[in-house]
Amino acid sequence: MPLRRIVISGCSGRGKSTLIDGLAANGFQTLPEAGRIVVREALASSSDALPWMDRKNFAEKLAAFAIQQFDATADLEGLVFFDRSVIEAFVYSQMHNFEMSVWLGQAVRNCRYDDTVFVVPPWQDIFVEDEERRHSFDEAVTEYNSLLKAFTEFGYTVCEVPRMANQERVEFILNEMQSGDYENLVKV
Repeated sequence: MPLRRIVISGCSGRGKSTLIDGLAANGFQTLPEAGRIVVREALASSSDALPWMDRKNFAEKLAAFAIQQFDATADLEGLVFFDRSVIEAFVYSQMHNFEMSVWLGQAVRNCRYDDTVFVVPPWQDIFVEDEERRHSFDEAVTEYNSLLKAFTEFGYTVCEVPRMANQERVEFILNEMQSGDYENLVKV
């Protein structure tokens, strides 16, 4: 089966990483969220590349890491699930009114993921702020709405993942993929 880069996106704090972990537990290749990695590295090195310190620096590092993840999958086959994408860096830059770097605009066009993007919607009952996620639920909802608009504008089909237990979410995604235009669902 040819390479298919599947994006799991949506509202911060809504279980994307848990969903990615569930897909990995089912034998699928997955990539972690670039934003969390950038924040962890910045905290560990006392860097200011944090969304609550230097948003532009954070956005640039986020975009570079997301591109690196995309490129790292070029020789793989089968399904690869991404916890977010380079489009999140683009949206983050737009939300904070940064002048777009030419390379980021090119990356959004060149890093083309599978046509269907799975998004997890806002769900206040399970929203959690932590050391790496220091924004409110309202900010997360604004981010979610901006992401939906961007994915649609960039020609992706958005499939909202229902609010349910994680294993049910995993099954929902796999069922949606099997009923879609995917050949046979193949684990890598």
